[in-house]
Amino acid sequence: MKKFIYGLAIVILILIVGILIYRSSKDKTSADKPNTAAATNTEAQPASLVVGDLAMKDAVATIYYGNGCPHCTTVEKWLQESEYLPDGSKIDQASVDSWISNAKVKFNMKEVWYNSTNSAELTANATKLGITSDKVGVPFLYDPINNKSYVGETDIKTFFASQTK
Repeated sequence: MKKFIYGLAIVILILIVGILIYRSSKDKTSADKPNTAAATNTEAQPASLVVGDLAMKDAVATIYYGNGCPHCTTVEKWLQESEYLPDGSKIDQASVDSWISNAKVKFNMKEVWYNSTNSAELTANATKLGITSDKVGVPFLYDPINNKSYVGETDIKTFFASQTK
């Protein structure tokens, strides 16, 4: 009887350790995928010029970006240098709200790597344009007025140049 109890205790211990290891590996896998609903905590995100989502009244387009994406950061800096976004080391909704009267072009910015709602919106807008999800990248500008998309630094700069003529 003692051998049975010891054997049962060892089996239970092995099961508990196995479950703990499984949960630990599952948590690491989820943390490695920034596009999950659980990964919307801004404290865990890499630094970026833009903080969170930006909304401008009467926006003509939406730029979808990934927090930590080097191409997105280049576009953010260019938007700031070209006076499409306010000055400052961090651009948040409050700084945009106080600066909005200076805006040359009104647009929204939505983070998609750490925000699953914004990611789903990007995918839906790309699908409207006939773009498959495997062809979608950031930075991505969606122009709902002309039903067009602009992907990458050069295309986005072209869009803004066409808006300010």
